[in-house]
Amino acid sequence: MIAADYLDLLARALATEGWTVRPRYEQAPERLHVLSPSLPVVGESVRVKAGVGGVPWFVDSTGDPLAPCHDLPRAVAEIGARLAPDAIVAAVRRAASAEKDAPPRGLISRLRTSLGRT
Repeated sequence: MIAADYLDLLARALATEGWTVRPRYEQAPERLHVLSPSLPVVGESVRVKAGVGGVPWFVDSTGDPLAPCHDLPRAVAEIGARLAPDAIVAAVRRAASAEKDAPPRGLISRLRTSLGRT
């Protein structure tokens, strides 16, 4: 498999989990830009790089390893963990702006609603 094949598999797995993905295969190295659905201006670029023994790994924009390409669940979890704080900040902002227009409710309820965890 080539890098784009691995990135396509990761893109499908991430999209299933609700992440926005944008393939960037026109430039070397091929990469996948992953955006948080809650805060689409912040994201992470993921590329494929050979690891120990030639095993392909997903790596982030700084070159830190995320997961071997054969471990899609781990790669999705690692990316989610890196972008999750940004998603929480966006949820707090949405909850604060909704507070002006909504009937009084608890902050926790508004956060759960804006995170989709009602």
